[in-house]
Amino acid sequence: MIKKNNISVVVVVYNEEGRIENFLKSFLWADEIIVVDKSSTDRTIEIARNFTKNIICVPYSDASGSFKIGIDAARNLWVLTLTASDIIHPRLASKILLLINDPEFDYDVISLPFSIYVFGISDPKRSPWNITSKQWLWKKNVIITSDEVHNETSHASQKIFVMSPSSEENLYHLTHGNLEIFLERHTRYARLEALKFTDELLAFKKCRWMLWRSIRLVLFKQKTYLLGWNGLALGLAYILYFILIYLFVWERFRGPGDEKYTEIRKKLLGIHKV
Repeated sequence: MIKKNNISVVVVVYNEEGRIENFLKSFLWADEIIVVDKSSTDRTIEIARNFTKNIICVPYSDASGSFKIGIDAARNLWVLTLTASDIIHPRLASKILLLINDPEFDYDVISLPFSIYVFGISDPKRSPWNITSKQWLWKKNVIITSDEVHNETSHASQKIFVMSPSSEENLYHLTHGNLEIFLERHTRYARLEALKFTDELLAFKKCRWMLWRSIRLVLFKQKTYLLGWNGLALGLAYILYFILIYLFVWERFRGPGDEKYTEIRKKLLGIHKV
């Protein structure tokens, strides 16, 4: 039997005991909340069990693919894929339910009004993160999944409904509360992105292009530096991610310095034995 609002929320988490409760409370209006836990070592699962029975435990991996597990398990027509960084305005939730319960609503995908905060800062005009940030609610049968970092889900439908932007009634993405979290996560993501390159020449060209694109976006398109102190920090953090990708790709094809150091040590220690 199909429930009235017919929405499954899928969230992928790892060690989110500090945010998971607020996330789950924000989405209790959904028919189904599916938590895909990547072998958390803190109280994430314990807390989640207070709000949902749909908890899927998978081995920890930096690789993508966990969203597919949750989507496949979803029992409803509409699916919303999220992280523990997300929280929704109650009035936006009500608007979503009105849309999908309208018998004349003939769309496969809903583009939600989305507000992203990085280090507690949000500026739709100047922040480089806002230029590509979107969030979709989609029918399960149109979702396309992949193993690509930050692009685990997509769609090919042309039947897209774009909800009106709002200054307040948004889906909020509250990410990178401090620099330590940013560096830890983006180091992991950048290392993973480096693994998709197999040809050294193409990898160099691609990474050089991505790095230049990030610099051009920050300096010339968004002009993030016009936000002053905050803008310079946001811009540097955004570019840093692509610097990390470049460095991990470079290391992958050129080898870590440890190999050279081992060679030098063996040579010098061999001389000492003579």
